[in-house]
Amino acid sequence: MGDDEQVDSTNAVDDRGTSEAEGRAFLKRLRDAGFGGSDEQFALALGRPIEEVRGWMDAAEPVDDDVVMKARGIAHERGIE
Repeated sequence: MGDDEQVDSTNAVDDRGTSEAEGRAFLKRLRDAGFGGSDEQFALALGRPIEEVRGWMDAAEPVDDDVVMKARGIAHERGIE
C-alpha cells in the first residue's frame, strides 16, 4: 500500500463497508474467542507474521480486506460470530 493509500479508521476495508476500527475489533474478538487470546496461534491460522498480528491489536498496523475476509472464513468454520 502506497503512502497515498493509507487507511484510517473511517475508511471501509472490505466490500461490506467494514471500517478499519470494526475490522480490528472483529480480529480481536476472533483471536480471543477462537485462539484463547494467543497472537501466535492467530498469526499461524491467518498465515501472517506475529509482528503484523500484534500491530493490528495495538492499532500500529492497518487492517486490510484480505485479512478481514480470511478471518471471516475462520470464524465461520469455528462457529464464531
